[in-house]
Amino acid sequence: MTKTVLITGAQGNIGQKLQAHLQGRFTLKLLDKNAGGNADVIVVDLSRWNDRLVDLFRGVDAVVHLAADPNESRSWGEIIPPNFDALINVFAAATKANVPRLVFASSNHVMGGYKDAEGKGRWLTTDLDPKPGTHFEWTPGRLSDSTPYAATKLFGERLGYCYTQSTSGVCIALRIGWVNAAGENRPEDLPADAPTWFKRMWLSTRDMCQLVERAITVEQPPHSFHVVNGMSDNAGMVWDIDHTRQVLGYIPQDGLT
Repeated sequence: MTKTVLITGAQGNIGQKLQAHLQGRFTLKLLDKNAGGNADVIVVDLSRWNDRLVDLFRGVDAVVHLAADPNESRSWGEIIPPNFDALINVFAAATKANVPRLVFASSNHVMGGYKDAEGKGRWLTTDLDPKPGTHFEWTPGRLSDSTPYAATKLFGERLGYCYTQSTSGVCIALRIGWVNAAGENRPEDLPADAPTWFKRMWLSTRDMCQLVERAITVEQPPHSFHVVNGMSDNAGMVWDIDHTRQVLGYIPQDGLT
């Protein structure tokens, strides 16, 4: 039977790319704060609890939670409603609706504190202690701090663990690298002046789609919780993806050279 997949943040960068990939092979239920001209999108503000959420989540085989403010430089005050409150409401609705699987879009920023650490090979594994947030200067003279954003993603991972322990559900948290919103998300679309740290965590569109689809479909026993890194097979990167291969059967097709 065709699985029903609910996608939050369906009109975002990753959400739209994922829709195009899953369309026709899964029954999709699309949620977003803004429909963006897509008549199939159910408009809902996830940061405000409403019992309607439980009805929307009921009967689906998996929830892919992408909805969040993707700006990693937001302040604590700006990030709380879309990234904390909405997150809590999604997990609460999934629990009340007995959703069997939740795929959570976590972030590389959970490990951002390792940006300047030294190591050999692909040493940055999900077994290491999290170090949420990193400081970086993308625009000259403007220092950005992703700590608030990263903290929301780490919180989501821990909620995922609690979800699997308190229900029979499965949760897979994807520490997603860089899925570029500009152009077609090809290597040549990456800004030339982007820091090497970010370039080397590039995730192509087809690798991202494979990663999420595997997280939706790979067989897992009840109460399973996994955190995996989500990058393409990039030369020179420090991110370990062997664990991702083992858990999800992920086989990246692309990579920066």
